[in-house]
Amino acid sequence: MRKFVLVFIAVIFTVSGFAQKSADIGIWGGSSSYLGDIKQVPPIQTFNLNIGAFFRYNFNARVAARAQFLAGSFAADGFVEDIPFEFKKNAQDVSVMVEINYLKYILSERKTPFTPYILAGLGVMYFPYKFEPAIAATINPDYPLKEGVEESVIAASIPFGFGIKASIGERLGIGVEYQMRKLLNDKFDNLDDPLSFETINSAGVAETIKYTDFSHNNDWPGYLGMFLTFKINLDPKACPAYDRKHW
Repeated sequence: MRKFVLVFIAVIFTVSGFAQKSADIGIWGGSSSYLGDIKQVPPIQTFNLNIGAFFRYNFNARVAARAQFLAGSFAADGFVEDIPFEFKKNAQDVSVMVEINYLKYILSERKTPFTPYILAGLGVMYFPYKFEPAIAATINPDYPLKEGVEESVIAASIPFGFGIKASIGERLGIGVEYQMRKLLNDKFDNLDDPLSFETINSAGVAETIKYTDFSHNNDWPGYLGMFLTFKINLDPKACPAYDRKHW
């Protein structure tokens, strides 16, 4: 494993050393989506504004690393076990992802004007959590937690998505993308494992039966939006000649 990591790092530095050193900064805007414990949520909901920014370092025309921050609102209105339920909250998201282009793409180069791409990585989300026992009892009378909870949560996430981006000038680019988050936490919709219950096992000891854990839960927030990027040349001596060659 250690040898594999060392080889991977060596390859990354080798590739980035031979590639044009460039980076992009971007601003992002769009709306949010939700999949989770709440069912029958309309696919087209009220627009929930989310905005953000990102920095993308291009190792080469195929691979880039991207650090991103998004902030805005989420909402859903539907049913849990045939009981009406809704939530609305603000959330902040920080992620670091690898972005892989299907086609060779360098922002502003005429030979590579656009490309579809995929991206995935690791991240965290910060959001408020409010548990109301009366509502939980309506959904599940045997729910084990009987006291209210109100707290702020920092949840680890696995971000992933896809999109398409294109150049619109020497240094400007645009794109549209959809991202989702696999949260390693089930509190995003204020329903922490709503079908869990407490029972007495064969040894006569109280036992909580759970349906979600750190890696298995039902909360999948998403983002749909557009972005505008600006190219930064990190190797000013090489870039003018490079640009004249390809333009």
